[in-house]
Amino acid sequence: MSPARARSAISACLRSALSHAVREELVTRNVAQFVTLPSVRKKKRKAWTTDEVRIFLESARSARDAMFAAYVLAVVLGLRKGEILGLTWADLDLDGGELTVGRQLQRASGELLHRETKTEASDDTLPLPDVVITALRHRQEAQRADRAKAGRAWQDTVGLVFTTKTGLPIEPRNFNRSWDNRCDRAEVRKITIHDARRSCATLLVDLDVHPRVIMRILRHAQFSVTMEIYSQASSAATKAALHKLGDSLGG
Repeated sequence: MSPARARSAISACLRSALSHAVREELVTRNVAQFVTLPSVRKKKRKAWTTDEVRIFLESARSARDAMFAAYVLAVVLGLRKGEILGLTWADLDLDGGELTVGRQLQRASGELLHRETKTEASDDTLPLPDVVITALRHRQEAQRADRAKAGRAWQDTVGLVFTTKTGLPIEPRNFNRSWDNRCDRAEVRKITIHDARRSCATLLVDLDVHPRVIMRILRHAQFSVTMEIYSQASSAATKAALHKLGDSLGG
């Protein structure tokens, strides 16, 4: 055998042996355990400013949007979508200015269910600001008008506050569409209904409301959830705080 052919044969043997060793290594060792993955940054939720909330609600009020009161409950009280759609008139005391949160409307396994909230922390009675009471009274009048117009076609649905023109429950997906359409018409940043709940929290932070009070309003099960929001105050509030600090230090 020539020297060239000998070198070629040796090289082939070495490649074969190396390939076998690699296969054995893959079988006997989990190489994934040696890989360090980059930490996943938690996506920061969106929230509206006070001006954006005002523009959005004014747009809905001026247009006599049928879901105006629902929007108010989302951004002023921070109610969840299911809690808003599952609210009944029996849960409200408009004269006394109170709202009891204890039920929600959700679609699960193809069925629309009206059931109790999951945890005791989610179940609470909240005082109603005047803006909420006014919106709900308008909603009550609108529903009475719908009922009178529908006549025998009206469907009684356990006294739900938010219903279709014939008294049926509002589909959660349709509520999402109404919300998105109103964002477009109001020409404000499009956020989700869940983000509206977060907007309520950040607006309360901007008003210097104590985190324990915010926890009660939003009915968080864990204080850490409230503090996460509290620590992410709006940029306007942060800027004002830094200016205040600068002024205290003499410019």
